[in-house]
Formats: sequence, structure tokens, C-alpha cells
Amino acid sequence: MFNFDYQSGTKVIFGRGVVDRLGEEAAEIGRKALFVYGRESVKKSGLYDKICSQLKSAGIDWIEHGGVSANPMLSHVQAGVDKARDAGVDFILGAGGGSVIDESKGIAAGAANDADLWDLYSKKAIPSAALPVIAVQTLPATSSETNQAAVATNEATKEKFGLRHPLLVPAKAFLDPELTFTIPLKYTAYACFDMMSHMLEGYFTSTADFAPVHAGFTEGLAKAVKESLERVLENPEDYDARASIMWAGSLAWNGIANAGLEGAKIPCHMFEHPLSGLYNVAHGAGLAVVMPAWLEFKKHEITAKIISFGEKILETKGLADAADEIEAANLVIAEFRSWLKRIGCPGNMTELGVGNPDISKLVKHTRILSGQWNITGYSDEDMAAVYRLCI
Repeated sequence: MFNFDYQSGTKVIFGRGVVDRLGEEAAEIGRKALFVYGRESVKKSGLYDKICSQLKSAGIDWIEHGGVSANPMLSHVQAGVDKARDAGVDFILGAGGGSVIDESKGIAAGAANDADLWDLYSKKAIPSAALPVIAVQTLPATSSETNQAAVATNEATKEKFGLRHPLLVPAKAFLDPELTFTIPLKYTAYACFDMMSHMLEGYFTSTADFAPVHAGFTEGLAKAVKESLERVLENPEDYDARASIMWAGSLAWNGIANAGLEGAKIPCHMFEHPLSGLYNVAHGAGLAVVMPAWLEFKKHEITAKIISFGEKILETKGLADAADEIEAANLVIAEFRSWLKRIGCPGNMTELGVGNPDISKLVKHTRILSGQWNITGYSDEDMAAVYRLCI
């Protein structure tokens, strides 16, 4: 295990009705907010009215910035930055899923720095300050409510890049599982796979010979998400299952899973971000297409890890009877694809809504991320091969 720094700076306020504490908690941070949210769901659910009532009762003024898309767009982030600067807000309040919270963090960085906004995302500039962020999570998936990352897509270039900095870790996060009861089951499945993939990528790519803490954490949490999702598919208002998913969503990508883990990388995210950027697909759905294809491509290199995944998380049957390890790995990949189909995730590019992908463009964008994220060992031909396996 290599040296690392770990700091968790978010106060998590978890449980039924916790949004009723929003006003008093927000008043500790400031008196003027930029209220960021998505489209109609926050109003239809009643959460919008509840938040406005909380802010009003605490004497907090606010400016609204609605309309965040599922993949946050740079122009919309910039519009939020302009509003925050013009109004002189004290903090950013984001109510929604990972996209809303990501955009809130991008606004928080952009409003506090003179650098060009896209330069912050493309790592040409580093933020030196950020406004505080309060997150009200409604669609757990990305751990954005407890981590330092935020992504956005540049409409002009179709590039989807991530901004990461400790200053972007939200100050407070409100997690009420009851807010997730009305999430469509399809999107619940996408979100659950997103959080599983965050942990599994380090699990598959680590070069450590001995990492029982990391492996145990990933196996236990991924299996918990899997079992909880299966309960939610039977009963969407199973509070304990929704609560388990919500808490797992905050833990999966907040830095714990891969802290100190040698070699851990996120190649599947490297392949998925170009899909989201070019074709505006749901991130979790894109990952569900990419990860089995990537495992197929890498199965001769990470055979033992694939088998371990099958034994300890998927509980794949028939592994002991396989003629050799490659056959066992094939059984695991087949079971993985079958499980993803059972929970409602797409299995290929066509089902994802990308009938004729431009592989050369995908490879071009993936090559940029490969450099930014220091993910080596993939030629352009390798990248194209992974995308072809997604078809």
C-alpha cells in the first residue's frame, strides 16, 4: 500500500425528513445562495417548495439556476457562474442527482477564480478557491455529494472532462432515502451500476499482491448494492434497501475504496466519458455497456480477478467445473451480462441508443483522457477493439 492523504470534509445528514434541517444548517454557512436544480422532478416531488420554505425561514436569500441536464453542459455551468458572481452569493445549494451536484461544484470553482472555466476542467488552470457547496442528493450514484470531483461536457468540442480539487468537497450533504422512492427503476439500476463500477475498476486494475482491506471493502459494498437493488426492483419503496443504496452511493467514490491502492485506475470511465460527451447517453448505462466489453478485452490479463468477482460478488455457478481459468472467466462475464440485462441495463451500443458509433472520434477523445488520467498501455487499436466489443 502506498502513501496517501485522506480527508473527509463533508457533514452528512442522513435519514427521513432531514431536509427539515436545511435552513439552520445552511445559515451556518451564509445568507445568500445560488439554488441549483434540474428540470421538473424537483418541483413535482415537492422538494423545491420544501427547500424554498427552509431558506426563507432561515432568512436566506437565493437566486435560482434550474435546468441542469443529465450530462452537465459547460454553457449552463458558465451561466451559473455568471449568476453567482453578479449576485454575490455566499454558497451554492444543489438539489438533485450527481449531475446537479457536479454542476454546483463547477459553479463554485468558476465563481471564485478568474481562470477560464473550461481551463479548470481541462487542467490548464487549477482552482485556488471555491464557494462552499451544500448538496441535497436525490439520485445516489456518483458520490458527488462527498467527493472532490465534477464533470461537464463542452458542447463545442463534445469533450467530457472532470474537474477535481479538495476545495470542491461539499461542506454538507443531506441524504433522505425517501426522496429516492420515485426514481424510475431503470435509472435506479443505472445509478447502482455506476456506484459499483467506481469500486470495481480499482478492484480489477490494482497491481497490489496483498490488499485485503480494499478487496473486502469493494466486495462487501458492491454485493450490498447488488442485493439492495434487487429488493428495490421488487418494491421501489423498500426504505432499508433505498437507504443502503444511498449510503453506499456516498461511500463508493469518496476516496476510501482506492486510497493507497497500487495501480488502481478507471479505464472503463475513460471509455465511457467519450460516449456521454459525443452521444449524451446516461453515464451508468454507458458503463454497463463498456465494462463487460472491457473485461472481455482484458480477460487474459486479469483472469484471477474476474473469477474472484464472479465468486464473491456475482456468486456465479459452475466455476469449479470449468475446464480452465479462461472458461471460468467467460462464465463470469456471461453471468455479468445476464445480471445487467435482468436489472434493466443496455447490453450493447444499439440498446444504448448509439446505432452507428464513430469509433475514430471515440478513440480520439479517449486518447485525451488517457493522457489526463495517466492510464497507459492502450494503443489506438486497443481502444478501437474495446469499442467494437461494445457493439
